[in-house]
Amino acid sequence: MRRRIRQDKFMMSGVHRIRKPSGKVFKYHRKSGKPLPADIPENHPDFIAAWQQAETGGQQRKSRKTPGSIAWGCETYLASGDYLDLSDGYRPVIRRHVDAIKTQCEAATPTPMLRDLDASAIRADLSPLRPTVAASRLKAWRKLTAFWFESGATHNNASDGVRRKPIPKSDGHTPWQAADLKKFRKHWPIGTPQRLAFELLQWTGVRCVDLVRLGPQMIDRDGLLTFRQQKTGAAAHVPWSGDAWGLSSQMTDLITCIAGCNDLLFVQTMHGKARSAKSVSGWFSQAASDAGLPHLSAHGLRKYRMNEMAEAGVPLLAMQSWVGHITLDEVQEYTQKADRRRVHLIYSNSRKKYD
Repeated sequence: MRRRIRQDKFMMSGVHRIRKPSGKVFKYHRKSGKPLPADIPENHPDFIAAWQQAETGGQQRKSRKTPGSIAWGCETYLASGDYLDLSDGYRPVIRRHVDAIKTQCEAATPTPMLRDLDASAIRADLSPLRPTVAASRLKAWRKLTAFWFESGATHNNASDGVRRKPIPKSDGHTPWQAADLKKFRKHWPIGTPQRLAFELLQWTGVRCVDLVRLGPQMIDRDGLLTFRQQKTGAAAHVPWSGDAWGLSSQMTDLITCIAGCNDLLFVQTMHGKARSAKSVSGWFSQAASDAGLPHLSAHGLRKYRMNEMAEAGVPLLAMQSWVGHITLDEVQEYTQKADRRRVHLIYSNSRKKYD
């Protein structure tokens, strides 16, 4: 179920609309011909429920949740176009938190109602969670409350004014070093799926959710591996031929790994099936651990690639295009670190010269 926007109005797909000379509009489900409510917006929970009932031929089980309850509101949101329009990678994250909210509300006595929801209730839900988990839960709350407010289920957006918990600063995933790459390659020879995934990750700098989608058909005539990222929707353009600022020698093993690949996906299971985006991160972390690198992850190779580009003097816009960052802020962080390392090396070498 998808929605389109015309003239600032939500318009559900699969809806046949007939406007009479009097100006009154009648709406019908296009497949079944069943009438749909015409006097409420198409993003209203009641309209969505009627649409789904017609879509499934009346076979959909009616919700047992109390109408107007938060649990009922969660089910309504999960059936809406607002939820289904989320990216394939982001939808499961929001679903996990919405399901958790719904389960808590189902177990509560008395039944929590939408009309009683306020910012303090949302803060109470976030309170026992770790900062990173609470930040993700708050995103789910914001999507829920925005949907309920816009559809008329509530008279205010209860998440307004709720701030996320401060997240302690950290360097995040540890970037790989040249010695780590050598150790992994020694343990996993060319011909193993772990080695292929490794070579793809270290050269492209992609996230795991995009790694499982890469294939030879994405390489265009200009020698670029081009794809749209699942997380941000931004396009990434990875050099696949040419000198690439003197870095092309780093993809020699990758070319060997994919030689003769005739499938539409580079990374597959041992049975030739596509790997799950959800499990590939853990699978690769286990491969790194087996190679004696338990502290390293796939995302650390993304940082490795950024460091290598910064050290090689790759222009900012080229770095941004390569890894698909939306802004230059993160890219500049790597170039600044690279500049500081160069200054340190120059100073150290000059000291050695006069010592």
